Formats: sequence, structure tokens, C-alpha cells
Amino acid sequence: AKADAKADAKADAKAGAPKAADKDGSTSRAEPETRSSPSKAKAASQPAEPGPAPVRRSVYLYGSVGTGKTMLMDMFFLAAQKAQLRVERQHFYEFMLGLHGQIHELKEQKPVEVAANMLADRVDLLCFDEFQITDVQDASILPRLFEVLFLRGVAVVATSNTKPSLLYSGGLNRHVHLPSFIRLLDDHCIVLGLGPRAVDYRRRAEAAEAESGAAPGTFYFCGKDADERLRAAWSELQSGGSAEPQDLLLPMGRTWRVLATASACLIEFEDLCRERGEADFLALANFNTVLLCGVPRFDSLEACDAARRLVKLLDVLYDRRIRIVLAAAAPLNELFVGLRQEVSREDKGDLAWRTALYSADGKAGMAPSAVGTLCEAIRATERAESRLREMCTHRYWAEAGRRTTGV
Repeated sequence: AKADAKADAKADAKAGAPKAADKDGSTSRAEPETRSSPSKAKAASQPAEPGPAPVRRSVYLYGSVGTGKTMLMDMFFLAAQKAQLRVERQHFYEFMLGLHGQIHELKEQKPVEVAANMLADRVDLLCFDEFQITDVQDASILPRLFEVLFLRGVAVVATSNTKPSLLYSGGLNRHVHLPSFIRLLDDHCIVLGLGPRAVDYRRRAEAAEAESGAAPGTFYFCGKDADERLRAAWSELQSGGSAEPQDLLLPMGRTWRVLATASACLIEFEDLCRERGEADFLALANFNTVLLCGVPRFDSLEACDAARRLVKLLDVLYDRRIRIVLAAAAPLNELFVGLRQEVSREDKGDLAWRTALYSADGKAGMAPSAVGTLCEAIRATERAESRLREMCTHRYWAEAGRRTTGV
């Protein structure tokens, strides 16, 4: 027996495999230890080489108001349609309204990613006009949305008044959501800036029409009798017919009663500010002409919320080439001046508290860093003024008429 044990020990030694004791006292053969060569260890310690950079198939076009960004995008959109690409064009805030509604309805663990994949299933190209980020909800959603779209090969063409690195400046938790999104845009988009010397071509068109000797359009009334003159235009627009109250269907089963004919409606600015959201303004797109009376002068921070609503309304109407007749308390070049001046000269800390006092959610305070989104909203009034100048020209009215009649 001793001779047999010695023979087994010699055999194990030759095999180079020591025995390991199990819990029950028995022994089992351990796996031989392997050693890597110095060259392999050095290769493993070195960082992996970066993969190829993604191909930039998308475009981010930014610049000042009236520089032709929307016109260029619309030309590209028509060319994409002729090329039979699956393409969709939307004003960006309208797209986000639909996306928020879809996310709310989805009963999935990752609704943003699911919605993004559903979008990528039906389009090759997305065109967004007036891209901007004004709240933390959108800031948290967009990085996840665009990551899926780019991974799926969807191309995006967007216009904006803001360069990518300045999006959502001063916004709440910007440092959490925006750095990754900005890197994503830089990786996948060709970023083009229109400038450096910006020219507002809408102002040029307005000036050229005035120099041509064309009679001033009766599309913008100002002064003490502005509302009276607008109502006279409303009576003339009815052409002997009579307007009747009409209930417009709104989201969440709500209605909006307006005075309307078959193709036009009359609304009070005060009613525009009565618990109306951006989605509600889309209901006005069913009319060819909108008459708006009672627009005040926006001369202080307290008028900021009302100014936002007018900006959104003009975006909706302009995007659909709908005519507007407006009665205001001040000339167009003075309509937003007071608000802009007050915000530009105020201290951020003072603006934070004053904004909190007049905010819709009634919060007791607001971080000074969040005032940046307020400043971005004020800059949007420049776009509104520029668009309104074009909407009050004879050329715009003629183009809107051709859109309506198809002639």
C-alpha cells in the first residue's frame, strides 16, 4: 500500500498538478495556473483604440432672426419629398407636444426610447423649425430621443436662433442633461451658422414694399382706437354674412368658444391668456384669417407670460401661412421694447424673485441660474416681431391666399 501511495505521489509531481482538499476530506485535481507573457500583459494595459467617428448626416442651422433659415429648410424638405424620402417637417415645440402625449400613453419601462424607435420606423428624415429647449422636461428627454434616432440612421435637419453650445443656457439642471446632448449633436451634425453679420430679410421685404409705393396694409392697428378699427375690418371681412359663436375642440376634452365665420375668427388677447396652452393655439389653424384685438404693450417683467403666449401664437400661424389682423396698444417696433430693456438691465437674483412672484406654478423662489430660460424666451420676441412684420405685408397675404385656394 505504501508503495502504491509513493507511486501516485510521483505521478502527481510529474504532472505538475497539486491536489486540493474538498470539504468532505477528499481531494480533487486543481486546474493548472496559467501565466501571461509580458507582451500580452502590456497589450492588455494599453487603452483600446477609438472606433471610427460617426458620419455626420444631419444638419444644425442657426442664426439670427430673419436670416432665411426656415426658407432653406423648406427648400430642402421639398427636395427630400421629390426624392421620395420618408420625411416629416414640424415646428419643434409642436413635435414635443405630440411626443409628450405619446410618452404619457405608452405603458413601457422606457417610453422615450420606445417612442423614438416608433418614430425611426416610419421616417428617414426629420425637419425641425425653431429648435430650442426651454424646460427641464425637454432637456432630460432629448438626449435619449436623439441617441436612438441617430443609432437608427435617421437624419435630422434643424433650424434655431441658438448655437448648440448655448442651448438651455442657465436652465435648471443644465449641467446634468445638456453636455451629453451637445456632444451628440457635435458628433452627428454639421453645424452651420448664418452670419456673422446678420441681416433680417423680413425687414428688407417690408421696406421694399413701402418703397414700391404700395398702399399700407390694414393688418396692424395701434393706438387708442385700434380695437374699434379692427372690429370695423371684422365687419367688412364678413361680407354681409354674420359671425356666430363656435366651440373649438381642444386637448383633454376642453373647448374654446370664439366668434367665427367659415374662414375667419375674432379673439380677444385676454382670452388668449386665460389658461391657454400651446396646444390650444393649434385649433386656430383651421381658419384662414385670425383677428386678434386687445394686445397690450409688453413693458415689464410682469408681462412676460403674456408675451410668451403671443410668440407661440405667431409661430403657429406663421408656420401654416395663416393671415392675421392685430390691434395693439403700441407700434410694432415698441411692442416688446420695455420688457427687453427691463430684463437686460436687471440683476439675475432680482429677476429670480420677481419671476417667482408671477410664475404660474406659484413657487416661493427660483434659482438665479434658472433665469437663463427667461432670457431665452425674451429673445424669442425678436423672432415674433420679425415674423409679424412679414405677416403684415401684401406679399404674405397673397401667398397665404394661394395656400388657401390652391391657386
